[in-house]
Amino acid sequence: MKTLKSILIEELDFSEDYYQRVVELTEVKKIKKKEMLLEVGTSCRFIGFVEEGVLRSYREKNGEEYIGDFQVPGSFTTSYRSFITGQPSVGAIQVLKDAKIRIISKAVYEQLIKESPLWYKFGKYISDSLYIKKCIKESSLLMDSAQDRYKLLLETYPHLEQDVAQYHIASYLGIQPESLSRSKSLNIGQ
Repeated sequence: MKTLKSILIEELDFSEDYYQRVVELTEVKKIKKKEMLLEVGTSCRFIGFVEEGVLRSYREKNGEEYIGDFQVPGSFTTSYRSFITGQPSVGAIQVLKDAKIRIISKAVYEQLIKESPLWYKFGKYISDSLYIKKCIKESSLLMDSAQDRYKLLLETYPHLEQDVAQYHIASYLGIQPESLSRSKSLNIGQ
C-alpha cells in the first residue's frame, strides 16, 4: 500500500522535510461508516488521502445512486472539479468502512504551492492519479463487458468485496445486483 510518505519521498523524490511539512499543516479525520465526508451541493475545500477505510464517490439521479469510484488506503479522495473551481459538488463522498483520512485543505494546498515550486509536482501527481483512475473507469464502461469490468474491479481493488455491499459494487460496474451475481458465478469457474 502506498503511504503519503512513500509518495512524497520515494515517488516524487522529496526530502523528509517536505513530508514533515505536510504532516504539520494537515489534519487527520477519523470518520465512521455511513458518515459523509462531502455532501452534494457543498463546495469541496479539501483533498483527502485515505490512510484507512473505504469510501465511495457517487452521484444521485432520480433516486438512484451511481458510484463513480471507490477510495481505499493509498488513494486520494476529493470532488476535484469542485476543489479547483469552488463550485458546489455534484457528487458526494461517503465512508463505507471506518476511515482515517489525512485532509489537505484548500488553504494549505495553496500555501504549499506558494512556499515552493516543488509542491506543483505533488499537485500534478494528485491530478494525474485522479485523471488516470477516471479514464480507466470510463474506458471500461464503454468498451468492456460486465464480466470484464468485474475482473478489472477485482484486480484494482482485491479486498473490496470484503468491505463493500454487493449493490455498491453493482452500481460501480453499471449493472444490476442480479447481473453481478451472474458475473461472480461465471468468474468462479475461471
